[in-house]
Amino acid sequence: MRLFRTSVFRLSLLYACAYGLLSALGLGFTYWSTASHSQAQIDARLRLETDVLLNLYQTQALPALAENVRRRNRSDGQRKIFFYLLASPDSAQRIDQLHPWPKNVNSVYATLRFSDVFQDTRDWVDGEDRVRVLMTVLPNNYRLLVGRDLNDERALLNHNLRVVLLVIVITVLLATLGSVVLGRHTLRRIDAVNRTANAIVAGDLTRRVAITPRNDEFDELGRMLNAMLERIEQLMTGMRQVTDNVAHDLRSPLNRLRNRLDITLLEARTPDEYRSVLEQSIGETDEILKTFNALLSIAQAEAGIQRDWSQLDLATLVEDLADLYGALAEERGIAFHWSIESQAQVRGNRQLLAQALSNLLDNAVKYTPTGGHIELKSTLIDKAPALVVSDSGPGIPSSLRERVLERFVRLDNARSSPGNGLGLSLVKAVARLHGAVLRLEDNQPGLRVMVVFDGRYGKANDA
Repeated sequence: MRLFRTSVFRLSLLYACAYGLLSALGLGFTYWSTASHSQAQIDARLRLETDVLLNLYQTQALPALAENVRRRNRSDGQRKIFFYLLASPDSAQRIDQLHPWPKNVNSVYATLRFSDVFQDTRDWVDGEDRVRVLMTVLPNNYRLLVGRDLNDERALLNHNLRVVLLVIVITVLLATLGSVVLGRHTLRRIDAVNRTANAIVAGDLTRRVAITPRNDEFDELGRMLNAMLERIEQLMTGMRQVTDNVAHDLRSPLNRLRNRLDITLLEARTPDEYRSVLEQSIGETDEILKTFNALLSIAQAEAGIQRDWSQLDLATLVEDLADLYGALAEERGIAFHWSIESQAQVRGNRQLLAQALSNLLDNAVKYTPTGGHIELKSTLIDKAPALVVSDSGPGIPSSLRERVLERFVRLDNARSSPGNGLGLSLVKAVARLHGAVLRLEDNQPGLRVMVVFDGRYGKANDA
């Protein structure tokens, strides 16, 4: 019953029925065409026999015609196909042992029972056999009837009819068998997907749909499902990592905040001391909120949430941030250069792109020593729009460039500076959301970070 409920079986069965119907119509037309052609040939032969007798009548008169009809009707122990009847206008005079003129011959050509037309005692003649007749009225109102036995033609047509019916039955049976085979094959593939899905529901996120070398639509669907499962596993892994990192990295500031407040309440203090503790507590709270906001932004970007998207001019974005961070770099004695080499536009969220670019510039200002330089520019890389931030700081070793993109990861030389290790993670998530590639390269010295938009809107690319 499960097989009968499958869409493939039903469609295959419907196709089998439609194909059987078309086959029946085609074979039926062939049978009808064969029967019509056979009858046309018989009628042509009857006309030819009649014309021969009419020619005899015109040249040798009625007695010669009557004698020829008698001679033609004699069997001499041999099976005859044609039969003849010649009768007077009142049917009183007949040639040979023949019936009176049949009353049901009302047309030139007719198909009748043999017993209704002729009297014949020959062994091979059955009164129920069919005969095709052609009636002709002679000039003296004598009537000539030429008949042809249809046994051979009817036997051939009956044989053809049986073959047609057999072919139709075999076609429908084979098509039905094909429907069963297709249905079972489909069920096996679906059962494989169901087993994988059940294993995943049970908690095994490593299971994947099996892909066969046939590369059919099930394999295409399997690849899409596997890609979806890969993404789900990445998100689940990232969620566990975020949970672990939040529990690890936020426990310390929360404990410090609580301990500071507890200590403050142990004894009476002056208003200035209370104000100082409250200001420190507010600072700790701001850092915690920044961490939570950064995690929220990363989560939204990785989830593909797209809000307030529009066409953005990268040159305008670079110009706005250059005004802000140019002054900040100047205060720290760092040379800041910016340029616009391309007026490219991309579709995206201005706030997220500005936040990602601000994180890169914050890191550049934070880790570039006094006397160093920072460069910000909008350009084209391999004909694709790109944002580039370069600095002359300590840089990041090539072996650690993948790791620093993870959440809460900070290198040893950054432990002494403020931060939560989420800056580059946010940049990576925003780049992925905008279909961009994040590249980290050596600036000799320092670090060069490139956000290259490849133009494929919404496609996630690995950094």
